[in-house]
Amino acid sequence: MAVSYIWPVSLPQKPNTNYSESGGVLVVRSPMDSGPAKERKRGNRPQTLSLNFDMTDAQVVTLETFVKSTINGVARFGFTHPRTNTSVEVRLVPSGDGELYDIKYLSPGYWSVSLNMEVLP
Repeated sequence: MAVSYIWPVSLPQKPNTNYSESGGVLVVRSPMDSGPAKERKRGNRPQTLSLNFDMTDAQVVTLETFVKSTINGVARFGFTHPRTNTSVEVRLVPSGDGELYDIKYLSPGYWSVSLNMEVLP
């Protein structure tokens, strides 16, 4: 895997305990006039990682620069998968209204940042 960008080493490399992932296959389901519906596989669904990191003020600035300037919100980048510890190619998945990350206040100088990544084939 040759990627142009890598998740910055100054940012947390492991998410906190609010980590989750989902995956599966893309299935087409067609109802029948009688009997059970037919199903067929269309391909593999990209694995989605829901990540939450605790960051400092400086790390939030680094994240914003990485997302807005380095990858322009859409480029693929290398990231260490939290469960498998392997290097995977990912991209950020925007929420329904286009947000790429969410920042919440924890305490002075500390923030909780949540984002979603999609592992690419």
